[in-house]
Amino acid sequence: MRLARRIVLAGLGLAALPRSAFAQAALPDGTMSPALLRALRTALGTPGMAAGWQLRGQAAKVLADGLRAAGGSAPVTPLDQWHIGSITKSFTAMLFARAVEAGVIGWDTPLEQVLPGVPDIYRGVTAIELLSHHAGLPADIPLPELLALPRIEADARAGRRRYVELALAMPPLAAPRRRFAYSNCGYVVAGHMLEAATGKRWEDLLHRQVLEPLGLASAGFGPPLGDQPRGHDHGAPILQDNPAAMGPAGRLHLNLPDLLTYLAAHRDRPALLDRATWRELHRPRFGSDYALGWFVSPQGNLWHNGSNTAWYAEGAVERDSGLVMAHCSNDAALMGHLQALLPALRRAAGAAA
Repeated sequence: MRLARRIVLAGLGLAALPRSAFAQAALPDGTMSPALLRALRTALGTPGMAAGWQLRGQAAKVLADGLRAAGGSAPVTPLDQWHIGSITKSFTAMLFARAVEAGVIGWDTPLEQVLPGVPDIYRGVTAIELLSHHAGLPADIPLPELLALPRIEADARAGRRRYVELALAMPPLAAPRRRFAYSNCGYVVAGHMLEAATGKRWEDLLHRQVLEPLGLASAGFGPPLGDQPRGHDHGAPILQDNPAAMGPAGRLHLNLPDLLTYLAAHRDRPALLDRATWRELHRPRFGSDYALGWFVSPQGNLWHNGSNTAWYAEGAVERDSGLVMAHCSNDAALMGHLQALLPALRRAAGAAA
């Protein structure tokens, strides 16, 4: 199975969004093959990797290579589940869109309307600002307080309330709409707004309003359990994840076919949302290249990545070609070390071909 280099680069938005690590691994001869995936994984020292893509009207293709856990013998498979980190943000934005269409809340509903006692500086902040990273909130709450929150909660709303209290107690980085500042805080606050407006957990809302309608049966929260890949920290397999309170910002897992299905929904824009609402989700805000849960290239391509430092994932939608593409790995090596390894990767791929 081969994928043209043009499609790889365009699908991950590399020309306009040079954050994409996976796209840089495309070889000069323009191929994406099992040999290339194996060479990439080997060069990075990553235990397991999977990559998949789907063009409109064609069947999805998924490649998998490596092991579910370092030191083990079980191979990764095309149906294995992967932690997708901050790609979860686009799910939360879609959930908020569903709530807006249902009349439960508005894009312009201020925090003070649903969260009594909000500090004055944040009272007028709205979902549009939170979901576009223009609310002025810091990236995260202080590390000691973050680490004190539980990783597992039967009902994460208590931890989420505490997270939101801590986030809104921090001074803003800028006035709303004045500056793009990527923020997990903003997405946790947005998820908590939905909980306050509905009386239901973000997790239950997401299942009912997004995951089930799209048929994403493999999706769940936190790291995948059972006979599935494990995340890795310094080469050792682990099950640890961010606190449960951070769900709306980055705690989903699912398999690659389901991730491609989700990406295809953003390409095909089904009746799950009105066409105007899809446009709201995909429209960059306040002069930035970020919409609601997505980085957007000048050509309209969508891209996001995610990592909890033990996993890494990327997903993209190319508007003109109809390509959707995703990559997942069970460590975070691809985030920081690919450039230095590219020469060795290309030699290895050439030998494996």
